[in-house]
Amino acid sequence: MTGHISTPDVVIVGGGIVGASIAYQLSRRGQRVLVLERDRLGAGSTGRAAGLLGQLRSTEAATRMMMESLEIVSGIEKRLGVKLFYKTGGLRLATTEERAQETREHVSFGKSLGLDMDIVGHDGLKELVPHMRLDDVLEASYCPSDGHLMPSELHEAFVQLAREQGAEFRVQSPVDEIIVKGGRIRGVRCQGKVIECSVAINAGGPWSYLVADQVEATLPTCAIGHYYITTAPDERFPIDPMSPAVRDYDNRIYSRPEVGGLLVGIYEAEPREYEMEDLPPDFDMSTMFAQRDNFTVATLMEAAIHRYPFLENAQDFHVTHGIMTFTPNGNPFCGEIPGAEGLFHCAGFCGHGIVRSPAMGAIMADLILDGKTRYDMEQLRADRYYDLPDYKTREEIKAKGRRSYAGHYGKKDPTIN
Repeated sequence: MTGHISTPDVVIVGGGIVGASIAYQLSRRGQRVLVLERDRLGAGSTGRAAGLLGQLRSTEAATRMMMESLEIVSGIEKRLGVKLFYKTGGLRLATTEERAQETREHVSFGKSLGLDMDIVGHDGLKELVPHMRLDDVLEASYCPSDGHLMPSELHEAFVQLAREQGAEFRVQSPVDEIIVKGGRIRGVRCQGKVIECSVAINAGGPWSYLVADQVEATLPTCAIGHYYITTAPDERFPIDPMSPAVRDYDNRIYSRPEVGGLLVGIYEAEPREYEMEDLPPDFDMSTMFAQRDNFTVATLMEAAIHRYPFLENAQDFHVTHGIMTFTPNGNPFCGEIPGAEGLFHCAGFCGHGIVRSPAMGAIMADLILDGKTRYDMEQLRADRYYDLPDYKTREEIKAKGRRSYAGHYGKKDPTIN
């Protein structure tokens, strides 16, 4: 069921995976949903994502959201007859005593929430990932129900189901203005045409702070570059397609199997940020390119070789470069900000937009239609920095976002809150 919607109940700004998931959930609850995308659907961060899914997070609420995401994905797989999640298991490595203690606490917390996970020794690690260097690993945890999602395929599934339920997606349709009268959303202006609506959702990814600017609201997100490499298959060092994802925090890298090779990404200590307003209107993230001698790529390769020594002579690999959206404390912004009632923000997923999107679509539908959700949203409120003085200027926000990104892996920054 598709068609032209002239008077939508909800307009979603952004056709990435978060916007598509929200469209799916709202349309299945009978809402007339219009998604406006500035470029192609999924052409932003969604199309550059690695898709690792680790269920255990720092809080029970965030962990339950991840577990719900898997349940939603499983239902979609059955409904469409497609494969969206690969349950390869997930490993977390500790190479310092501080990280080892954190890992033991991590396992204890996970078990308390019902996750099947445990500490695994070197013999177990050798069996799970035969080509991985282990001499510096003091401790490791293993969760067999973790794995990775297929970002593009999941996005396409959300779009397909939303369209079947009546949602409309318009591409090459940038939103020029969000119209507010009397402190409430009245519509949006797209390519000179006003589309009336009482609810709009900012799912603009790296552009989300610019969408918020249209209603003179400050959304403390920043756009930060991110890199990963994908190696070609090497018959001397075969990679089992069902070998676990690995998070090597002290080494700042993550990895997972990918088409017979390895996908390895890095959260570097000194990331590059982007001013999205300075990019051309027709900017296409898929055209981003990084030379192999780029400093971050060189740092990534050094870290990858440390953990996987067989990569030292790897010549055939591809570099993927994209832009993530980070927040000061690593949590997304979900909900309204005073001054524009009816404008809901859903952005700033800090590298977890793919894996959080299934549950987040359902949560946003609950917030919009019911005014509440069963989850504790205190740490995700869009207005949580609204009254704080140090979260107003772009320079302040970017500095905090950089620290958040740099502390994502590596040693935690105690100033991140």
